[in-house]
Amino acid sequence: MPWLAEAAAGILLLYTALLRYLQHYAIVKGLHDFWQPLVILALFLAAWGGINLSKAAWTGLRPAWSGLRPAWKQAANRWCLPLGVFLIVFAAYHHFGCWIGWVTTLPQTYWDQLAVSFLHGKLYLENPTYFHDLTLFQGLWYVPNPPLPALLMVPLILLVGPGNLNAVRFCMFWAALNAMLLFLILDQAARLKWIAIGRSGLLWIVALFAFGTPHLYLGMNGQMWFVSQILTVTGLALAILAALKSWPAWAIGLFLGLAVLARPNVLVMWPFLLAIRLQIRHDAGLTLTLKQFLTWSIASGLPVAVAGFGLLAYNQARFGSWFDFGYVTINGAEQIVRDVQTYGMFNVHFIPINLNAMFSLFPQVLSQSPYIVPTRDGVNIWLTTPALLYLLRKQSMPLWKVGALVSILLSLGMLLLYHNTGAFQFGYRYLMDFILPLLLLLAAGLGAKAPRFFQFLVLLSGVIYLLGTIWYAYNW
Repeated sequence: MPWLAEAAAGILLLYTALLRYLQHYAIVKGLHDFWQPLVILALFLAAWGGINLSKAAWTGLRPAWSGLRPAWKQAANRWCLPLGVFLIVFAAYHHFGCWIGWVTTLPQTYWDQLAVSFLHGKLYLENPTYFHDLTLFQGLWYVPNPPLPALLMVPLILLVGPGNLNAVRFCMFWAALNAMLLFLILDQAARLKWIAIGRSGLLWIVALFAFGTPHLYLGMNGQMWFVSQILTVTGLALAILAALKSWPAWAIGLFLGLAVLARPNVLVMWPFLLAIRLQIRHDAGLTLTLKQFLTWSIASGLPVAVAGFGLLAYNQARFGSWFDFGYVTINGAEQIVRDVQTYGMFNVHFIPINLNAMFSLFPQVLSQSPYIVPTRDGVNIWLTTPALLYLLRKQSMPLWKVGALVSILLSLGMLLLYHNTGAFQFGYRYLMDFILPLLLLLAAGLGAKAPRFFQFLVLLSGVIYLLGTIWYAYNW
C-alpha cells in the first residue's frame, strides 16, 4: 500500500508535468489552472505513503531515521483515508471539469450575485445579466430558491471580493466533502455493526456515489439548482453522521435545518434520524421513554422549525406572502410554469410524469450516429446507475432500516407529486434527496464483501455518468 501511494503520486506528477509541457507549446489548450489540485493530491499521497513505509524501507532510504515509528501513525492513517477521499474526488471533478470547460462561474449561478446583494442589505439581484429561472416581482429580479448557498458564500465574498468567487470550485469543494462524509457515515455504521462490508467495499460505494450518480455532474457545474442540491446532501450527511455518532439532538436538527434551507422537502429525513437514535439505544439494551422521546424530538425539531420559519419570513420579505416561493411567476420553461400555475406545486396530476422520469424513461434511439441520445428530461435511475439493482437483495429489517425506508418513501411521495421532474438533466437528479439512506441500505445488503458483479456495475455506472456528463456539457 505505501509503495502504491508513492507510485500514484509519481504518476500524477509526471502527468501534470506532461500536460504543462503540452500547454506551453499550445498542443493542449483550454485547461485553465488545472494543475494545483493534482499536485496537492500527489504531495498528499507521497506523504501518506511515507508515513506507512516499513522500518526496513526507511533504513534503506534514510539510515539516520532507522527504526522511526511515529506514535501518531495510527491516528494519521485514520484521518488520511477520508481526507484522501476528499482530495481524490475534488481533483477528479476539477480535472474532468477542466477538460469539458466547466471552470468559470456562469451567469446562471446567481448565488454569488445574491450574496453580494445580501451584503448590501437587499434580497434581490441588483444587476443580473441572465434571467432564466428568476422571479420578477415589482420590477425586481429575485432568486426563488431557498438561500443557503448565498448565505455560505457571504464570508467568501467578503474575503475575495465581489466577482472573484469561482462558484464552480465552490460547488466542487462541497461535492468532495459529501464523498468524504459518506465514507465517514459508512465507516461509523460498520463500527456500530449495522453493515458488515469491509473497507474496500465502503470505497466502492463511495465511488458509486461520487462517479455513478447525478452527484457527478451536479458537483461539477456550479449552476443555481445544482449547488442547492449538493449543499442539501451536505446538510443531510452531517445530520446522519451526527445521529450515528450520538451527538446532541440539537446538533442533528441544526444540520437537517441547514439542508432544509437548501431544499425544504428533505425535512422528511427526520424519521430516519429518529430511527438511528432508537436503534443505538436498542443495541445498548436501552429503551426510549416517552419523556426522552419528546425531549429528543423537540430538541432536534426546533432548529428545523426555525429554518422553516426563516424560509417563510424570507418569502414574506421578498413577495409579501409567507407561502409564495416565487415559482408560480418564475421566468422558467413555459411548460413547467404553465403546469404549476394550473395544478400548483404539488398535485396527483404529476404522479405518472414523475414515475416515468424516475423508473422508465429511456434514451432516444436514432437511425443515424450517435444512434442513442439521452432525453433532455433525463434517463431512468436503473439504467443510469445499474449498481442500485443490488438494493433488491432480501434483507433483515432492524429499526434503522425501517426508518430509512420510511424517509425514502416519504421523499419519493413528495417528488411524485412535485410539478418538476428536474427538467434538463442526465439521470434523475432528485435522487440526491434520498441517496444517503439508499446507499446505507445498499451497503447493508452487500454482505461482508462487495461482489465482483457489483464492482462491475459500479464501474459501468461511472462510465455511463462520465459519458452522460460530457453529453450534458455540450448540449445544455
